[in-house]
Formats: sequence, structure tokens, C-alpha cells
Amino acid sequence: MTCLLVLITAFLGWNLQYLSFDFEFEKFFPNNHPDSKAYAQHTKQFGYDNDYLHIILEEKGGLFNEDFLSRASQFERSLLKIEDVENVYSPLSLQHVIKSPTGIIIFPLIHSEKPTEYQLRQDSIRIFGNPFYRSAFSEDGDAISIYLNHAHFGDQKRSVKLLNAIKAKAEKYEIEHIRLVGKLSAAGVFISYIQNDFLKFLIGSLVLSFGLLLLIFRNFKSALLPFLISLLSIVWLFGFIGMVDFKINLLSSLLPPILFFVSMSDAVHLMNALKKSDNPDLGDRLKNALKIVWVPTLLTSVTTAIGFLSLIWINTEPVQLLGVFAAIGILIAFVITFTFGLLIASITTYSSTSKTLEIPRGWLSFILNQKRPVLVVVLIVILLLIPGIGRLKINSYLLDDLPEDSQVRLDFEYADNNLGGSKPYEVRVEVADTTLSIWDKKVMDEIVKIEEYLLYEYPIAKVQSPATIVKFLNMVNNGGLNQNYDYPESDRGYLQTLRLKERIDPKRLDKLVTEDSKVGRLIGFFPELGSYETDLRNKKMLDYLNESIDREVISYQITGTTYLIDKSHELLSINLLKGLLTAILVIGIILGLYFKSWKLLIISLIPNIIPLVMVSGVLGWLGISLKMTTSIIFTIAFGIAVDDTIHMMSYYLKNKEKDAKQRMQFTFTHAGSAMLITSIIMSAGFSLYLFSNFGATYYLGLFVSLSLLIALIIDLTILPILLIQFQKNAK
Repeated sequence: MTCLLVLITAFLGWNLQYLSFDFEFEKFFPNNHPDSKAYAQHTKQFGYDNDYLHIILEEKGGLFNEDFLSRASQFERSLLKIEDVENVYSPLSLQHVIKSPTGIIIFPLIHSEKPTEYQLRQDSIRIFGNPFYRSAFSEDGDAISIYLNHAHFGDQKRSVKLLNAIKAKAEKYEIEHIRLVGKLSAAGVFISYIQNDFLKFLIGSLVLSFGLLLLIFRNFKSALLPFLISLLSIVWLFGFIGMVDFKINLLSSLLPPILFFVSMSDAVHLMNALKKSDNPDLGDRLKNALKIVWVPTLLTSVTTAIGFLSLIWINTEPVQLLGVFAAIGILIAFVITFTFGLLIASITTYSSTSKTLEIPRGWLSFILNQKRPVLVVVLIVILLLIPGIGRLKINSYLLDDLPEDSQVRLDFEYADNNLGGSKPYEVRVEVADTTLSIWDKKVMDEIVKIEEYLLYEYPIAKVQSPATIVKFLNMVNNGGLNQNYDYPESDRGYLQTLRLKERIDPKRLDKLVTEDSKVGRLIGFFPELGSYETDLRNKKMLDYLNESIDREVISYQITGTTYLIDKSHELLSINLLKGLLTAILVIGIILGLYFKSWKLLIISLIPNIIPLVMVSGVLGWLGISLKMTTSIIFTIAFGIAVDDTIHMMSYYLKNKEKDAKQRMQFTFTHAGSAMLITSIIMSAGFSLYLFSNFGATYYLGLFVSLSLLIALIIDLTILPILLIQFQKNAK
């Protein structure tokens, strides 16, 4: 058996080297949801709207000087030579076009090669007097936008390579102030924080827990057993994940603390049962310990695993994988505890006289004598916190989890405040009458309504659409004057304008209209508003469009990664809570069957639901919104906290002592000691996460620790009162 365990550990440990991290936001989109299906179809026609990088060049004191413009133009041209770069768009390479009586006149929008002061002044006037041009510049004239389209990456190494190449080009052409805004820069820093926190806090948890075990058990070998079981459980699970080539994402990075502390709980209960036995024969001591903890530990492992498996009903791959791997890890921990753990225990000496952490003997008498005040205090706290639940709302900000001084967050905020926004926005339009095309005026009239709403009501900056092309061509057709950047209302004017369409770069048209001219898109940027406010604005816009747009001419739909990310947060938050309710129901049924009493079923759930209610209230009163990374806290907290309740109830109900108070005192002495140890170690371990600069990790540590402490208090106050009252009623 020992050789087999060593071989399995060595094999799975070897596979740890194959672990990798996943940064594709698209995987968080709900599978088979109509919006996800529509976006998948949209990407086949137009590509991924998130495969861009907004490069912002700053020049304090103004952009329109010969030296800066020359360097910036060279930098822009050099970007096209970088691997994986597909297109580059900016005012630096844009041509200003005028139709004159003598023909088409074309000249640079910005004269960057040895310009005269007069040319630069005229360029500036032309740009800032035209809404189409000026959207690429900051209002103070100190920043200019370059948009780079790149290949779709599923590999972080390629994205890092591209970012480094861009920075190298900027250094080569002495671009001192550059900001990179987009999925690549955001995903890179997210991955960095996940990797750092993953390793840093895992090591910290290992060191802290072992130190606490030494302090509590006052014996190196006794402390080593639960520590090794937890460590092996993590190695086995993540070795398995590496072997099957699944990548670690934002959610699966939560697995180490979940598994570490659940396995620690199993081991501590086994160790505590061994230490509490006064039988001098080691074999008999092991048998007695197994008799006490085998069934409750099996039950806690099964119920916790089922609780996490309930996540597979959520139609999102990362959440499903979290549920499956958490369940596998919990069952692995159980197997290791009762194989490797027993092997180590069989060669370890224990002293039943050595003191460990225990519940004070006078605690039970105090609780029973102060039963009414205890119940009143708990009820008052619940009543004070319940209104906070009503204040909860689902709301997420893309970079809210990053520190406020993070350079990536500062770059995104700069784009929000100075260049119209950092988040892409997209509306898909499609001709409803197949005899028409996007370029028919009847269709274009409806597209203009959508564009005007996006520009002036939503508002969305830098909107580009088929209507934008028509407005630009109308300006060209009428002397290139800024005041003629407008939509031609007359049929004759529209037809004259449209004849110039052949002059437009086909690549620009491909971005906005399909080859058959049946589908178009309106794209733009807007600042981070939060998913709650964005959802309100989307609903308001759709209400307007439903009243204003002739749907016999075109159909329309909001799409794009921004829309789906916000939608995913909403659906995930709701579904995670539904998954939690499912877990509570399933675990409740299992406990009801095990205890053979519906009353005991209710009693077993009360100590675990109360912490969830309280933490929900605290979240609401603190104004912390529900999102994916906060909603998952409830599932984790419930899955871990229910273990102690099962152990305590199992020991109490197995005890044959007739006196209820004496029976509970025995329970406190044996199961209560292990509960106290595991709760302290788990709370201390999760408290380490409070030192993280990453918001998701910080809130995980704060609220799981709080949940576990509340659960311990309820287990040591309300649960004894309920169990003793149940026994009295049973008599």
C-alpha cells in the first residue's frame, strides 16, 4: 500500500509541471445561451471585437509638433511588421479626401513629414472641428489613439510577446508616454495576480497551518499528519488537472484553499479521535477512532462533494470545472486520509494526556443557563442584517479587483476620462427584407437612428457604422468641409454620395458590413459604468429602438464581449446562488435520510444557513455588489462549514448517554475540540488572503473567514440548544 501511494504521488507530482493558466474571458460566457450563440455567429462574420489594442500616445504640451509626429508616424508604421498584428488604424495614416470640380484631391490628415507651422495649424483646426476625426484625440490635444487589430490568442505567451514587441518599438522611436488599453493588457495583469496569489497564499497557508497545528497539538508528529494529508490532496488534484491538460482560470485558482482546509478538517477529526482515546493498544485505538469518525467524515465528504457538483447545472464551463474538480479533490482527500493517514497514524505515538485546544467546560452551562438571551441576541443580529440583503445588487466592474494604483487600471481610466472610453460596444444590424442591402437608403435611414441614439443619448464615443461611412462620403462630396459631415436626407444626395463608396478602403468596409451587404455593425467605445448601470442603459435604448425602428426593414441586437461579460456576471451570480440552494436542498435530503428525521434535517441546516444570511446582510450594508467572485463565496463557505455541524450531530446522536446535557458535554469534549481546531486553522488560513492586492482574493479571505467564524459560534451556541431541545421533545 505504501509503495502504491508513493508511486501515485510521484506520478501526479510530475504532472504539476504541465499546469497552465487560462485568460480567455469568452469561456465565462454561458453555453447555449441565445446571446452566446448570436455572438458566435457574429464572430464568424466580423471576427472577435475584443482582439484589439488601444494604444494611446501622449505628448505633454500638444501633439502638433514636427518631432513628435515624425516619431509617432514611424512607430505606427513599424507596428504592422510585428507578428500577429493584422491591421493598424490611426489619424496618423488617415487621408483627407475632397471631391473638387477637377477631380478627387487626397492629402494627409496630419502632415508628419517636415510640415510647416501653417500645415500643422490647419491640420489641428480640421481635426478638432470634425466629430469623425476628433474622437481619436483627447480634448486637451495631448493624446492620440492608435487602434491595433491582432490575431485571436488562446495562448498567453503570444500575447506577452506582442505586448513586449510594441513596447520595444515605442522605446526605439522614443515614445516616452504610452498606454496600452485592451484585453491583452488586462488579461496579462489578471493572470499575474492569479499566479502570484495562487503560489504566495498557498505557501503561506501551508506554513501558517503547520505552525498552528504544532502550537495546538504540541507534538511534531501529530501536527505533521493533517499537514501531509492536505499537501498530498493538493498535489494529487493539481497533478490530475495538469495530466488532463485543463487550464487554471480565475475560479479554479480557488481550489487550493478549498481543498487544503477541507482535507485538513478530515485529518484533524481523525487525529483528535486518536488523541482522545485512552486505550493503550494502538490497534484498538485506531479501530475506536475509525468507529467515531469514519461515517461522519464519509458523510461530510459526500455532502460537500455533492454541494460543489451542483455547480455543473450552471451552464458555464469554468464554473462547471470548479464544481467537478472541487468534488474530485474532496473525495481524494477522504481517500488519502483513510489510507495514507492511517498508515502514518499506525507508526506514530500519541499521548492522550497532552493538552490540545478545547472548549471550556463551563461553556455549555453558560449557554443553557443563558438560553433565552443567546437566542434573542442571535435573532436581533439577524434582524439587523436582513435589511442589508435587500440592498444587494448584481454589479461588476471589469477592473474593480485590481489595485487603484495598478498601471493597467490607470491606463483604462485615462481612456475613460479622456478618449471616450475603454470598453467596446457593439450593435449588430441585419436586413429583415432580403431584397434590400445595408446600403439601400431605406435601411440606412434606420441605421442612422441607432447611431444617433448611441452618439447623443447613450452616449457611445467613436461610433463607426455604415452610416458613418455615408456621412464621411457626404463630406468628401461637398468640398471636404467639416460642416458637411452629415447624413444626406434627400434621395438624390444620398445616391451621389454613395457613388464614392468605391474609394473607401475595402478593409474598413469589411469591418462594418459583410460581403453580401446583408449584415452590418455599429461599434464604439464607452467608459466603465458598471454592469448594473450598463444594463439600465441597454434596456432604455432597446425600448427606444423598439418604438422607433421599422423592424420590417432591419433587425438589431446588442452583442460583443462587453455585453456578454456583463451578462455573464449577472447570469453567473444568479446561477451560483441557485446552485447554492440546490446544494442546500440535496445535502438536506441526504442528512434527513442519514439522521432518519426531518426535524434533525432542519436542525442540521440552521447553523449553516444563518452564517450565509448574516454575511449576505454584511455585504449589502457595506455596499459590496454581487458578482462572480463574491457570489462563489457562499458556495465555498457552506461547503466547508457544514462539515463541523455533521461531525457534532453525529457524535451527539451516537452517544448513549441518557442525560442530554451530559451527552452534549461529551460531544464538546471530543467533536467540539476538533471543530475548534479546524475553524481556527481555516479562518486563519483564509485571513491571509486579506493581504492580497487583488480584490477577488481579498473578499474571498474576508467573507469566508467571517462565515466560518459565524458558523463556529452558531455551532457552539444555537446547535446545542436545538439538539438538547430535540432530545427532550423526543422523550
